[in-house]
Amino acid sequence: MTTGESRGARTPSVAHGVRWSGIAVIARQLVQVLSAVLIARIIGPSSYGIISAAMIYVTLTSLILDQGLSAALIQRPKLSDRAPGAVATVNILLAVLIAGVTWFTAPLLAAFFSTPELVPVFQVLAVLLPLKAIAIVPRAMLSRGQLFKGIALADVAGGVAGAATGVMAAMLGADFFSLIYQVGVTDAIVAVMMLVFSRGPVPNFAFGQVKNLMSFSVKVFLTNCIAYFSRNVDGILVGRVLGVTSLAMYGMAYRVLSLPVQFVGQTVNRVLFPVFSRNTDDRAKVASQLTGATETLALAVVPVMVFISCAAPELVHLVLGPEWLPAAALISVFALGGARETIFYITPALMKAFGRTTLLLNYEFLATGLQVAGIIIGLQFGVFGVAVGYTAVGFLLVPVLFAIQARISGVRVRSQLAAILPAVHASVWGAAAYLAVGLLELPFIAHLAVGGAAYLALALAVLLLVHRRITLRFLGRAGEILGSRRRAPGPRRVGNPPVPTEEVVR
Repeated sequence: MTTGESRGARTPSVAHGVRWSGIAVIARQLVQVLSAVLIARIIGPSSYGIISAAMIYVTLTSLILDQGLSAALIQRPKLSDRAPGAVATVNILLAVLIAGVTWFTAPLLAAFFSTPELVPVFQVLAVLLPLKAIAIVPRAMLSRGQLFKGIALADVAGGVAGAATGVMAAMLGADFFSLIYQVGVTDAIVAVMMLVFSRGPVPNFAFGQVKNLMSFSVKVFLTNCIAYFSRNVDGILVGRVLGVTSLAMYGMAYRVLSLPVQFVGQTVNRVLFPVFSRNTDDRAKVASQLTGATETLALAVVPVMVFISCAAPELVHLVLGPEWLPAAALISVFALGGARETIFYITPALMKAFGRTTLLLNYEFLATGLQVAGIIIGLQFGVFGVAVGYTAVGFLLVPVLFAIQARISGVRVRSQLAAILPAVHASVWGAAAYLAVGLLELPFIAHLAVGGAAYLALALAVLLLVHRRITLRFLGRAGEILGSRRRAPGPRRVGNPPVPTEEVVR
C-alpha cells in the first residue's frame, strides 16, 4: 500500500500554503529574535558568546538527526505506509546515540572553545535531543500533504512559549543557561503538537523501507552537511581563534543575514519544494514559477535589508545598547548578504525537486571551498574581515546559481535579472536618501526616524513611478497570500497536488 492524497479531497491552494507557512516561520522566528535581543541585553556579550557556541551544536545535531530522510518522504511520489514509522524509529535511536556520545565528549567540545562553562550546556542539550527527533517525521508528513496549518500552529506555540521561558530565565539570573530552558520548552511543545496534528506515525522496525529512501536522502544529507560546514565554519573559527565575545558580536550580526532567509526564504521554500516536485514534467511552468518567486523575494527583502545595512549603527544603539556597537559594522555587511541569500534560497529546492542531488552536491562542494577560503583570508583582518569574506564569496556564486536555474528549468538569466532589478534600483535611491540625512549630524534617534522616512519615500517613489507594473503585481500576490483576496475554488483533478497559479508565484 502507498500513502498519497485523499481521493476526492480538495488540496490546499499554494497561496493558502504560503500563508500558513509564512505564519509559522515569521511568528516563530520573530519571537526567537526578540528573545535573543532581550537575552543579549540582559546577560551581555561575554555570556551571550557561550550561547552562540552552543547554538552551533544545536544546529549540527538537528542536521544529523534528519539525515535527509524527511526530504525523501516529501519528494517520493508514492510512499509505503510503513516508511514514515521506520524513519521515525531511526531518528529516535540516532538521537539517543548522539546524546550518549555528547555527554562523554562535552569536556572536549568545551575545551575546543576554551570555555569550561559549555560542559553542562552541551550535556543538557544532549539529553533534550529525543524531543527534536520525535517531531521530524510528523513535520515531513504534514509538509507532504501540504497541511501547513498544523505546522504553523505547532511552531508558533512552541516558539512563543520557549522564547518567553528563556527571557524569564535570563531575568531571574539563569545567565547563559536561559538557552536550555528556551530549547527544552520549544522542542517539547512542538513535538507533542506535531504528533497530534499528523496522527503519528507509529514507530516500527521496517528498516527495509528506510533503505529504499537512502538513494535520495544520502545525497541530500551530504549536501546539508556541506552546507552546515560552510555556514558554520566562520562561527567555529571565530570562537576558536578570536574568543566567545567576538563570537557573540559575530553571531548577533549573522542573525541579520539569517532573518530574511528564515522569515521569507523558508516560507516560500517550504511550499515550492513540494510544488516543484509535482510539476517536473512542465519546465515552462516551473520556469515561470521560479521567475515570479525571485521577483517576489527580491521586492520583499532587498529594500528592507539595504535599509538595515545603512542604519546599522543607529539600530544597534537603539535595540541592543551601546555595549553591542562593535557589531554594527558586521550587520551592515551581513544585511546585504542576507538579501542575496534569500533570493537564491529556492535554488537548492529546485535541484532537489528535479532529483538533481548530484548537481546540488557538486554546487555545495564548490560553495564550501570558496566560502572557507574567503573566511580564512578574512580571519587575518579580525571579525569584520570574516564577515566581508563570507559575504563577498556569496556574491561571487550568483552567476553559478543563475546557470543552475537555467539548466534545470530553462529560465533565462535575463528574466531573473529583470526580476531582481526593480528592488535593487529602488533600494539604491533609498540608501542615498538615508546617507544624505546623515550629513545633517542629527542625534541617532532623529537620524533613524528622518532617514528612515526619506528612505521609504524615495524607494516607494521609484517603485511606483519606474516599476509600477511589477510593484502592483507584487502587491497583488502579497494580498492573496495574506488572505485579502479569495479565489473561487475551481475543479481539480482527483488525487493531484495543487498547481500554483501565475497570480501567486509568477
